[in-house]
Amino acid sequence: MSHIFAALTESMRVLRFCRNDRVPIISRLPDEILLTIFKHLEEEKRLNGYDSHDNESASDVTGGVPACLVVTHVCRHWRKVALECPTLWTFISSASLLWLDVMLERSQKAPLIVTYNPFSISLDNYLEKVLLHLPRIKYLELRAHSYNVGRVMNLLSSQPAPMLETFKFSVECNLLPTVSISNTIFQGHAPLLRHLDVDYCNPRWSSCIFGGLRALCVRKTSLSDIISVLRRTPVLEQFTLQLQLPESDQSTVIGRVPLARLKNIVLDGTSLQNAVSLFKQLALPVDVKIALQLSSIEGPPTFADLLSVMNKHPDGSGPVFRSLRAIKFKPWRFSVQFSTSMEINSDYSWNPQDDDIRLSIQFYYEDDEVQPNDPSATNIIFDIYNIIAQRKRRTFFSGEFKYINVEGCPDFIEGLTAALRIEG
Repeated sequence: MSHIFAALTESMRVLRFCRNDRVPIISRLPDEILLTIFKHLEEEKRLNGYDSHDNESASDVTGGVPACLVVTHVCRHWRKVALECPTLWTFISSASLLWLDVMLERSQKAPLIVTYNPFSISLDNYLEKVLLHLPRIKYLELRAHSYNVGRVMNLLSSQPAPMLETFKFSVECNLLPTVSISNTIFQGHAPLLRHLDVDYCNPRWSSCIFGGLRALCVRKTSLSDIISVLRRTPVLEQFTLQLQLPESDQSTVIGRVPLARLKNIVLDGTSLQNAVSLFKQLALPVDVKIALQLSSIEGPPTFADLLSVMNKHPDGSGPVFRSLRAIKFKPWRFSVQFSTSMEINSDYSWNPQDDDIRLSIQFYYEDDEVQPNDPSATNIIFDIYNIIAQRKRRTFFSGEFKYINVEGCPDFIEGLTAALRIEG
């Protein structure tokens, strides 16, 4: 009986092989076309299946299974093509522990994309094995518990990172002070590092590995540390900051920091006082985009102080704003944007993709708590408009407004149009 089952099994195998071999067109695609399709498939599943800002791991979406595993089960030819392409197996997430050894083997010597989430798997089972391959990692995104930071730093300092282009590191610690990143990280050798994103940790900015940064995102740090790093990143283009500056931290201005190549600066969840303290120490290029999301606008600094300390790099005249958009979001959030074009077409209320919108300010203002002599939110926006409109072209920016767009509740529209002295 066993030989009959064996014969049937072999017959089924032969039939499946013949069926796969006779599939028209798709089986005749050149290997180069197949690889292009496989790479698009892998990238789409990877980007859709992993969100680094969500505590849920990629396993909730993909089960941790490699994106291209499915194509290896279609036919022998597809399997051969996929297995012979190391770049299809380079995305290694903490959700794929069962496939970790397979991914490391199939990726051969190709540059790796690595993400680690401590909520998915323990450090011992995953990170130590992955970081043995640190010299060929090009993208590294880590989240660590505060009590594991020392071990993580030791692992990151064990080898150089000659291929690393992007490094994102955050510490899960809401009560403890900001954690320091070792000065020996990557053994001081990461020549291709261009993007750094750190949260709740403070790198030793004197390290030479940060000199080539193009994009920098820092959260929960101090003004003195930020000024220190900006002096060491002369080619910085994108800068995002969440500044937590104690009121007692009054840094002395010793020459403004020139950021001649900066294209975009974003202050997220920062007080007006902190924003004034920062811009007081920067010399910005005239074409930079500025987006400010202010968590507090309480004085003594005012918006007039903020606009007065913004100083351009001495390489030309500043932009001239032609249009303004003011938006009220219920209940206490307001946004005002200034554009160099005649109209504002962007759907974004803050930090838009439209390069013509050079200045965006979003702030919170609780009308219920307004004191009798305090200015209203509409008057604050009018004051910003008026200050810019009265500035001369030799300043960082000036305004010759031709178009004003107001969005929000009727009382806000009526109040702002009255303040701007235009027909509502």
